[in-house]
Amino acid sequence: MPRYTRAELADISGVAARTIRYYHSLGVLPKPGRAGKEVVYSDAHLDRLRDIVAMQARGLRLDAIREVFDAEPSPGAGDWRTLFDPRAAQAGERAVLVDDAELTGLLGDRGTDVLAELIAAGYLERRGDSWFVPDRPMLKGALVLYDVGTDITLSGVLRTLIRERIADLADDVVRTVRAAAGTGYGGEDIGVDLSRFRDQFLAMAWEVGGATFAAEIERAAGSVDPVEDTAERRRLHGAAGAR
Repeated sequence: MPRYTRAELADISGVAARTIRYYHSLGVLPKPGRAGKEVVYSDAHLDRLRDIVAMQARGLRLDAIREVFDAEPSPGAGDWRTLFDPRAAQAGERAVLVDDAELTGLLGDRGTDVLAELIAAGYLERRGDSWFVPDRPMLKGALVLYDVGTDITLSGVLRTLIRERIADLADDVVRTVRAAAGTGYGGEDIGVDLSRFRDQFLAMAWEVGGATFAAEIERAAGSVDPVEDTAERRRLHGAAGAR
């Protein structure tokens, strides 16, 4: 059976050694064995770390992850991503095909009044006997905004603005980490293979993204100068009319 030191386990898994110790303290990672005075880890510890990272990437907090492992589902009960993480299903449904009945369910009592606008704004596309939804969460967001008085065309402009800015932010985050690669963090070398840190990035995005964005929207909405606000509304409506 392969055995690893804590440093080796950290290098293979991409999880910092001090984080591994923290996971021990929370009970989400079993304690290591011992070979003389040295602590040693097995492939079971490596597999557990990979599961922890993957579940964090899908938005689960550590206390919920501990409950997942404590539950010990019976063989054949299904994959933990589906059983314990509702976001796993959502992540796979961003771009979907729906039939007429499903679309009717999505539109609800709005009926088909908004259908032409949704198509024009790129939220829906007819494909044969089905409807292609490029981004289901964005479609639902557009319908929520429609219900509070924001027309579909304007929400399409907002969707483009949000995605472009988030894309820029994601690029900046990865560039910052890449620039720090090799400089070390807490005495541990980050390394140059950023692909192994992908799940940690995703976990961070799930954890802070929505709350931070909402807080900034609230701040901006409360601090906008009335003159600037009028000019910005004109700009956005102009962009909406140009689509």
